[in-house]
Amino acid sequence: MVVCLGAGLIAGAPPAKPAQEDVWSIQTRVLGVVDEVRTHPGDRISIVARNVIAPDTNATLPGRLLWSWTYPSTVPVPGQSFEARLRIRELRSRANFGVSSSEAYWSRQRIWHRAYSRGDIPVIWGERKTSVRAGLLELVSSLVPETQGGATVPALLFGDRRLLDPAFLDRIRRAGLSHSLALSGLHLALVAGFGMAAAWALGRIHPAVLLVLPRRKLAMLLALPPVLTYLWLGNYTPSLLRASIMLAALSLHLFAGSRSYPQDCLFAAVAVLTIVNPDSAHNLSLQLSVLAVSGLVLFMPAVSARLAPLREGGAIWKPVHAMLSLAAVTCCANIFILPAQVFYFSEVTGHLWLNLIWLPVLSMAVLPLCFAGLALALVYPPMAKVIFLLAAQGVDVLDQGLRMLDAAGRLASMPVLRPCGTQMVGYGVVMVAGSVLLTARRSQPRALLFLGLGLLLMTAPLLWNEARTMRGEVEVTVLDTGMSQAVFVRGKSGATVLVDGGGGWSEDYDPGRAVVGPALTWMHPPRVDAVLLSHMHADHLRGLFYILDAFEVGWFGWTGLADQTKDSERLLAVLADNPWPVRRVRAGERLVIEPGLWLEALHPPESEAGVSNNDSSLVLRLVWNGRGLALLPGDVEERALQRILMNKASLEAEVLILPHHGSKSSLHPRLYALAEASWAVAACGPGNRFGFPHPSVVNACEAAGSKVLTTADHGAVRFRWQGANAARVQSARFGELAPD
Repeated sequence: MVVCLGAGLIAGAPPAKPAQEDVWSIQTRVLGVVDEVRTHPGDRISIVARNVIAPDTNATLPGRLLWSWTYPSTVPVPGQSFEARLRIRELRSRANFGVSSSEAYWSRQRIWHRAYSRGDIPVIWGERKTSVRAGLLELVSSLVPETQGGATVPALLFGDRRLLDPAFLDRIRRAGLSHSLALSGLHLALVAGFGMAAAWALGRIHPAVLLVLPRRKLAMLLALPPVLTYLWLGNYTPSLLRASIMLAALSLHLFAGSRSYPQDCLFAAVAVLTIVNPDSAHNLSLQLSVLAVSGLVLFMPAVSARLAPLREGGAIWKPVHAMLSLAAVTCCANIFILPAQVFYFSEVTGHLWLNLIWLPVLSMAVLPLCFAGLALALVYPPMAKVIFLLAAQGVDVLDQGLRMLDAAGRLASMPVLRPCGTQMVGYGVVMVAGSVLLTARRSQPRALLFLGLGLLLMTAPLLWNEARTMRGEVEVTVLDTGMSQAVFVRGKSGATVLVDGGGGWSEDYDPGRAVVGPALTWMHPPRVDAVLLSHMHADHLRGLFYILDAFEVGWFGWTGLADQTKDSERLLAVLADNPWPVRRVRAGERLVIEPGLWLEALHPPESEAGVSNNDSSLVLRLVWNGRGLALLPGDVEERALQRILMNKASLEAEVLILPHHGSKSSLHPRLYALAEASWAVAACGPGNRFGFPHPSVVNACEAAGSKVLTTADHGAVRFRWQGANAARVQSARFGELAPD
């Protein structure tokens, strides 16, 4: 009943997005009020603002504004008004098949527009009314050392991650320790443990108190103040609320004298959170938290029963029992969380053993020192500074160890096949049925039936994929990587060729890890039969580094032309140390993907030399049994296009990827006429400053009979061919598309 109620509450569609006013597409003076402030690693904040208006035009922004600010000159507080010049754009996240998108998440919070700022920009702030929590955060941040260990202190106490370095967090992620730095039930349990320790100490000092109030009830009462304090410090995050409600339910059972079941407490917490705030069901940290606790509920009782004899084996075996119990907790939580972890993050780590070292240090030293330092900061800041230094050193020692493992190449995480929703449900059914069979003392035919059902749900989508050969299906997908380009071709045998990997000018964002890798591994293993690079520009190259490093790659092909950029130097270093063949591709070559399916290289000619640029891009035509399916011209411009047309090679293709993202510099009506494409696709970002695709290009394509799609509007676009039928076209944002 609880699950059905929660599902019903979250099933409603997000609020309808109002029509956008033109005034918000340009930089303009805006007024607003800060609603909330979220901190991110790398000295970045997100300001959610309400009541945003443009006073010069009397325009009012519908909903709320998401304002991302890197290296902010100040961190505002909720309720503070502001005046600034911002370019407000429609909020559009990248939409790709099988890859989660944040657009729906923000829409449910009535956020349909966003703005970006960097560095010290002129902002007029209103009166700053600092809350007690904000004041404590500022005080603690001023006392911690300027190391990553010091930056971890406000992250553990307040959830403020602004001072954390993304490279440090990446090492933590690959070590499988991310959960230890995110405010969660683990931390609340450690805080509640202070109550147990206080109850034990009070019982030793005044044993008579236990005759009035048993130790467990006393522990619950003494745990209440630190738990509520930590809940307030952590700003009531969903995962902390989940743990607090579970603890409250457990306390009610305890004081009522009734037996409690952890699954009942978990369901109660989920019910309360989804009823009070249905959007909390979409919170990723809450989802992972609930799944982790579910794994503990399902498997830890059976594991604990098998480990119990060790606890009675004397002083020698007690430490062994403690370490094995900690290992069991880590495994039980992670085994149930695995499908969601792989779906959202596309990678797994083999370093869960580091939890056995780090979690005891965190629970017995770092977190207690953080709380001790917080208490001392209110009365004697110099001593608090020393305490925070000790807490930070524990984290810094951990980071030093992770750096050593990383330098030795022993901290790598692995991309794996990402499941679809059906497989995730099947995995959950298998886990529940498995836990019943593990604890059952007699035959459980119903559990065996559910086990079989779960296995069927897990394998059915993979069997459907393997039936691609019988269906004779060929696929071309233009990924949504923002203002960049990445296309992959998948044959009926499953053979996959990636042409370009997307990219950008930001060093903080890797489209290969964030988009291209997850899109390729959705219901497919992390394997690419060939990787092709059209030219050396960052918006086509940077996403490939992750693929070349983490995926199984058959071979790499490019024009052999480099330039003077650091990206080019990096690629040459990778190619010099590669474990796979490197192939120089020029016009006239045929690149076979599988029997009957190949790529024809149309450009550059064998004589092309010099530096890689737009006009030296690799131009490819996908052919299936003599039928031209797609033309991929990279970023070639008018001069190179004229040279290609003079060669009189066949350009016929049902899909044309517009050269140079639809730039006017690549406008060539004769190309569109010769291609005779039903569809033309521009890989570009929403509201991009280049104006891609240019209206003249769109008009010329439509005059030639091509329907123009953009990844900015449609998200990723997938074309599927079966037999002699026309392509079946799907948009990641709108679903099935049909030609006009």
